[in-house]
Amino acid sequence: MSMKKLFLFAAAMMAALAINAKELTIDLSQGVSTGGAVLALNNGELTASYDLEPWGAGGVSFALDDLDVTNIAFDYKGDASVESWVSFLVYLVDSEEGMWFSSAADLSISSWNAEWASQSYMPGDVLWGSSTKTAPVKPFSKLVFIANPENATAATFAIRNVKLTVVESGTAIDNVATDAKAVKVIRDGQVYILRDGKTYNALGTEMK
Repeated sequence: MSMKKLFLFAAAMMAALAINAKELTIDLSQGVSTGGAVLALNNGELTASYDLEPWGAGGVSFALDDLDVTNIAFDYKGDASVESWVSFLVYLVDSEEGMWFSSAADLSISSWNAEWASQSYMPGDVLWGSSTKTAPVKPFSKLVFIANPENATAATFAIRNVKLTVVESGTAIDNVATDAKAVKVIRDGQVYILRDGKTYNALGTEMK
């Protein structure tokens, strides 16, 4: 394959993946309590009240329909009454029950994080030795938000605007049969497939 064809193919695949990536908003009313937390939903904000022993874990989880997640985004805030360190662990559970969070984020829900803050990232670090893999085994079945206090703590945290970026199975470009007669090209920044004398866009729709 020539460099030009390789470039065009790579560009076409990237465009197709971008087309099939979409943002999903998590329905906070579907949250399930973990670790005995008491949940309350008000005006689009979900508050979790927890009462935990040192390094206990409690909060809320959301079931995912085996999604290929590429990013998570959310707003969160802690409790102004909490003076000791309370870790805020936000993680995805993969198809083999591995739990994945971001060690770089190092989130806290103590008094110094009592105002709304925003985060956006893709978890890539294994949590609590839950997997022997070096990367998640997709798809993902659960999204979890938990408090993990250094000392015995009874307090709250809140979340809102929880969104996932996901890639739908397959790519739009695969919806067009691409045999030896098919050619993927880019014209004016758009991806097209030429096959049997017809032109299709990246969604697989024939262009008239």
